Amino acid sequence: MQPKSTRGVQQEEVWAAADALIAAGERPTIERVRLKIGRGSPNTVSPMLEAWFATLASRLGVAAAGTQAEEGAPKELRQALDKLWAAAVAAARDKADRALEPERDRLGQQGLKLDIARQELLQREAALTERGIALEHALELAKSQLRNQTAQLEKAGRELEQARSSLANLVQERDAGRRQFDEQLRTLAEERQRTEQRTAANERRLLEEVGRARQEAKQSSQAIEDGRQKHAAEKKDLERANSALNNRAHEGQIEVATLKERLEGADKRATELENALAAAALELRRNAKSRPPKPSPSSRRAPGART
Repeated sequence: MQPKSTRGVQQEEVWAAADALIAAGERPTIERVRLKIGRGSPNTVSPMLEAWFATLASRLGVAAAGTQAEEGAPKELRQALDKLWAAAVAAARDKADRALEPERDRLGQQGLKLDIARQELLQREAALTERGIALEHALELAKSQLRNQTAQLEKAGRELEQARSSLANLVQERDAGRRQFDEQLRTLAEERQRTEQRTAANERRLLEEVGRARQEAKQSSQAIEDGRQKHAAEKKDLERANSALNNRAHEGQIEVATLKERLEGADKRATELENALAAAALELRRNAKSRPPKPSPSSRRAPGART
């Protein structure tokens, strides 16, 4: 192979390479001429080689059918050249076929490999299609599950808001009940204080009356000597006074007993209210523990809630 040159391929080089190939018994082709020269593109070599073929008959002294052969060229020479050319062409074709046979086999193997690769690609494409369909189904299922979970979360949020509202109402009711209970306790304490004050006043008044009655009795006993009639009258007066005092003392005792019963009832009512408040607080804690916790910021304790 000749070294490559930087200048373009010349027609003389193409023709010389084609003549050398003919002399070697090979058919001049574009690729063989390019290999012989060592350079040149197929587009450049092809028209030059066509021109070489066009002048080959005249250079060999072979005239086309119906034309007159050049003078001085014997018929036997032309026939010999025709036979030589036919033999050269046949040999070139045979050699070209033999040379192309491995290439055909290689191309056939490549074609087989391409068919196998195409089948594999088709199978991979089918598998990818099936996988894409499966992924789409999985995606739709995931979307459906996500929608269901979103709906459940929204429902849980609404229930949580309702629970918070109920808890706030219970807290308000508990605070109101506690305030009412405190107010009742204050009222009972004031009433008890007033009752005790009235009882003490009544006891002092009764004691004073008893003291006066005793003083009067002493005075009456000193006046017994004044006479039976006066004594009898005074005794009657004293008996009436004692009877009145006894009645008033009995009424005071009844009033004291009544006040004690009212105080006991007030204490019992206070105990019942305390027990009710404790039961309500225990029920609130049980309800709060029975509800499952939610992993979200909205699960924080409602403002104002007490444990």
